[in-house]
Amino acid sequence: EHKETRLLNLWLKQYHSESLQWKRVRLGWAATPDEARLYMVAMRWADAIFIENNEVNIVEAKLRPDAGAIGQLKQYKDLFKLTPEFSAYKDYQINLILLANEVVLDIVELCSKEGIKYEFYQFPEQLTE
Repeated sequence: EHKETRLLNLWLKQYHSESLQWKRVRLGWAATPDEARLYMVAMRWADAIFIENNEVNIVEAKLRPDAGAIGQLKQYKDLFKLTPEFSAYKDYQINLILLANEVVLDIVELCSKEGIKYEFYQFPEQLTE
């Protein structure tokens, strides 16, 4: 299992196990890879989406977060509203979460400016090997 996937799965299990959730979620309007090729649409995949308190939470998990992850999350927010499978939630507030295994201060600061929650989650020791 990929370490970022493990980070995400452990965090979701510990803090959001009761929430409606999807992992490795395709966002946007192209329904199939063939349609994406036809219309030259880049397929985007969020690491996870979960619903809590009538709010949508879009998560990107990174072992070493960088500014690119912030751009990804902002794009996911726009694409979420265009994704037919999530039309039932299109009027919900959307929260963006950057889940990270380390604290990178300039990225924490950038997240704060962009209204993105920076979620630090440390692997349990026995799982870091």
